[in-house]
Amino acid sequence: MENQVSQSPKRWPDFLVIGAAKAGTTALFKAIARHPLVFQPSQKEPRFFSYANNPPAFRGPHGQSHSRRVLSSQTNYSDLFLGCPQGSLTFEASTEYLSCERAPAAAAYHIPKARLIVMLRHPVERAFSQFLHFKSEGCEPAQSFEKAWNASAERVAAGWRPSYDLRSRCRYAAHLTRWLEHFPSENLLILFYEDWLHRPQDVLSLVWHHLGLDPLDHPVVTKENVSSRQPRWPWLHQRMVDWDNPIRVLAQRTLPLAVRDAITRTASALNTRKGPTLDPELRARLALDYQDDLTILEKITGRSLTKWRS
Repeated sequence: MENQVSQSPKRWPDFLVIGAAKAGTTALFKAIARHPLVFQPSQKEPRFFSYANNPPAFRGPHGQSHSRRVLSSQTNYSDLFLGCPQGSLTFEASTEYLSCERAPAAAAYHIPKARLIVMLRHPVERAFSQFLHFKSEGCEPAQSFEKAWNASAERVAAGWRPSYDLRSRCRYAAHLTRWLEHFPSENLLILFYEDWLHRPQDVLSLVWHHLGLDPLDHPVVTKENVSSRQPRWPWLHQRMVDWDNPIRVLAQRTLPLAVRDAITRTASALNTRKGPTLDPELRARLALDYQDDLTILEKITGRSLTKWRS
């Protein structure tokens, strides 16, 4: 296969990882990007289809910095993929797409034949992981998960970025139904976080088949953004995750993925310790909010989700 860079003035992704946040999507993104016939863009979550030609102005914690990270320009977005060699596939993984009302129609307009991949996790556990993630980054003012959960609607109304909607983002059936109104079901691969934790190689086999790629003999899978581990020194963690940190920006532009992964794993291992756990009674009580959605999700996926009901 020729390894020549496409000279097309516009290049669009061949497939999208649309979510869910805090469900193993960063690890999945990196595992897919290690395939020799997949081109990894410089930005994992450009969120173009959520904000095409309509740049956001988020309020709330870190709102301005996250607004700057969004690529709402079609030119800037397509430039991410211009380096993709002929014969290879390219993609991005904006987890906001799953719950965004605009994203399915926008994606169908620009890339109607795209393949879609989504990874789902127990709704309340996913929300709790997001809460811990915000806590570790110093951008969660609520003192408890339940208070943050109850503040979801208020925060969205105040213009905070969608990640703070801990409650509604987990209505997976409603979100997937919207995507299936714009893409055929055979274009959507639905994965589960539990399978990824215990059988990542089997999950990747499903991904390769879905994308029409030959499987790898020994695919590399790493743990990423593990929110159950909390930082010993928050200032160090915040510097590591700060998108505007010039050292991080330079590393992303100059260092290979394997080198960046090694540095991140080493620093994270030194700077993390076991964090708080989700109270089972609280999980069961909050899970009641999703019973109807889970019934529909079971029909969409053909999978029993009894363990997610408590």
